[in-house]
Amino acid sequence: MQQGAFPQSKPMMTIQESVKTCIRKYADFSGRATRAEFWWWVLATTIFSFALSAIDSFVSAVSSLYVFSPLSSIFGLAILLPNLAVTARRLHDIGKSGWWQLVWIVVAILGAIPLGIGIAVTLIAVFTENFFWDGPGLIAFWIPIMIGAAVSFLIWLIIFIWWLFWMVRQGQPGPNVHGPDPRAWIGDAGAQQDVL
Repeated sequence: MQQGAFPQSKPMMTIQESVKTCIRKYADFSGRATRAEFWWWVLATTIFSFALSAIDSFVSAVSSLYVFSPLSSIFGLAILLPNLAVTARRLHDIGKSGWWQLVWIVVAILGAIPLGIGIAVTLIAVFTENFFWDGPGLIAFWIPIMIGAAVSFLIWLIIFIWWLFWMVRQGQPGPNVHGPDPRAWIGDAGAQQDVL
């Protein structure tokens, strides 16, 4: 590094810069993303999704027909790839593989199994007439479903807390195996080369 050239932090990314960056890197799973880039993107897409859902609901109410929320559904599909990409880049920023997303998705899906088992046990009991519909039997009817729902909810809560913990972590300072630090900024081009 040249004498007198010290790495400095870039100013925090704005919501407009985040959206532009995520659209520009639509399916770019390489590199790193700062917390600001990730969270501004999440906020922008959430607000836009709510607005589209409101429009869908309004159209459905005015037309007196149930419409399958086409605007919010199309938007959800359109941002699926950039959501996965920015999350992968965010994971890269903390030194993790982008494939961790697959672990979260699989565990979240498997987390529905206890709820499914609770529903299945209840249905089997109903069809084999093992429950009485009067008195304590009615309470017993809901017990397998409630236990299954509680276990599933606990699994999903743990996954969400784990995901949230990683997404709010400060990225690794300096370059890592996934690329240069997106927060580092040096005014002198020669000094930038020495740092990287």
